[in-house]
Amino acid sequence: MKLGECVEDVGRRAMEQLRALRSQPGSVLVASLSTLLVTLIIVYVVQARQQRKRLPPGPRPWPLLGNLPHLGTQPHQALSSLAAEYGGLMFIRMGSRPCIVVSNTAVAKELFRTNDTVFASRPLRLAGKIYSGGKNVATTPYGPYWRELRKVFATELFSNRRHASHQKGRTEEIHYMMKLLLQSSKQDADVNLKTWLYGVASNNMTRMLVNKRYYGDGVTSNEQGRKDIEEMVTRIFLMFSQPVISDFVPWLSFVPKLQGTEAQFQDVRAFTYTVTDKLIDKQKHRSRAEEREQQPEPDYVPDFIDVLMETKLENGQHIPDQDLNVLLMDIMSGGTETTSTSLEWAMAELMNHPEVMKQAQEEIDAVVGSDRVVEEADITNLPFLQAIVKEVFRLHPAIPLSLPRVSTQATELLGYQLPNETELIINIFAIHRDPAVYEAPESFNPARFMGKHADVTPTSGFDHYELIPFSAGRRMCPAYNLGTVMINLVLAHLLHSFDWSLPAGESLDMAETFGMSMQKTIPLRLVAHPKAPAFLY
Repeated sequence: MKLGECVEDVGRRAMEQLRALRSQPGSVLVASLSTLLVTLIIVYVVQARQQRKRLPPGPRPWPLLGNLPHLGTQPHQALSSLAAEYGGLMFIRMGSRPCIVVSNTAVAKELFRTNDTVFASRPLRLAGKIYSGGKNVATTPYGPYWRELRKVFATELFSNRRHASHQKGRTEEIHYMMKLLLQSSKQDADVNLKTWLYGVASNNMTRMLVNKRYYGDGVTSNEQGRKDIEEMVTRIFLMFSQPVISDFVPWLSFVPKLQGTEAQFQDVRAFTYTVTDKLIDKQKHRSRAEEREQQPEPDYVPDFIDVLMETKLENGQHIPDQDLNVLLMDIMSGGTETTSTSLEWAMAELMNHPEVMKQAQEEIDAVVGSDRVVEEADITNLPFLQAIVKEVFRLHPAIPLSLPRVSTQATELLGYQLPNETELIINIFAIHRDPAVYEAPESFNPARFMGKHADVTPTSGFDHYELIPFSAGRRMCPAYNLGTVMINLVLAHLLHSFDWSLPAGESLDMAETFGMSMQKTIPLRLVAHPKAPAFLY
């Protein structure tokens, strides 16, 4: 008799015993109940073991909490250590929810080759429910609405045409912030580079989104707006990175209310909508659109809100105003935080490896010279600079663990049977340090992307899986081209126009803090020493 048939037979006998209990006297009833309980426990254990044999290997879960206690304060590192023991495809339980973790290149390739669509949806967490009702493009479940939003992002907001139309704005914002950096350097003061980089990224995003600038000495009228944007992005990142027990143990759904978590998330949502309402100024955009219809402006470059407000969905309706707020915040938070974080790590690694910085500066000087500043078109002629950015993406992915995905049906992967609603975590941190792909994976070595891995790009998440800083497959970040260009371009400007040193008596701390993005624990402070190009902005 097969194991499954044996379990069914034991279960059938248990039910027969249960029906027979109704006519038993007291002492016999107690004995029979004890026997029945033991029988049912045996059935449960046998079934659990049978099911476990069909799942990928993984650590034994704790009661109630599953494997959540294994994650600690640095989940990307903890999961990498577990993967070294259990393999590149690992099964864990996030509370009561089944979950697989993909931690090497080979498994990632097979996953996206065979199950990309199956795992294209997102689990709707409490933060997403309260914040947007699942209407933001990053966390909305896979379906018609997500496909429409994705189409708008791909064909309207982040298309090559739109990317080219905003090049002038990107250039102006970088030049503006470089002037401020030069002013700071003349005062012999060290620069909080994290703050400066955040300003560059934020100004670039608000320029594209609403054609406004919020960072810098000449924008005092927008000072409160700048503070509001900073606070909004910070609170949203904290909200989405905050563990909520009911997300993993559904029958504890009453806990967030008792703890005040729901009220806290509602406050974040209300604050976000207040800030984005001011930022968007929908009535002003509508009035300008009407004016342009009556009197066209040939040189006018539409900002993202112009585009979104004029876009019609397949049902013929415009995107609802409330969804505009959510989409704006999606773009703003993602484009600002991840870009500034990646650039900070790049400068930190270069300070740790001065010989690499020198080589990059020599390459830029040879291509650009000292009588002009870096232009966007120069980047394609700077392969070593691009290799540095790739190596920073590899060692310090801004988002080390992908946003969770969830399967929409039962499926098979590498011979293992995965039940419906299995969650998926892609450990980008571990994949980027896969010893089967990279030699000395813990070392900072941009030269690896000048040789064996020269063809690997950070935007190839549909065919190469050894470098996926923007994730991969259908849920890959739609702004991957913009992010890559901005990071290469800003880094080139910093290296071309300045030499850099640490403040006197200080050392470099490379500790990291896990969250929605993987930030340097201690913000990078450096002294900027102007070179000739710094005076050309």
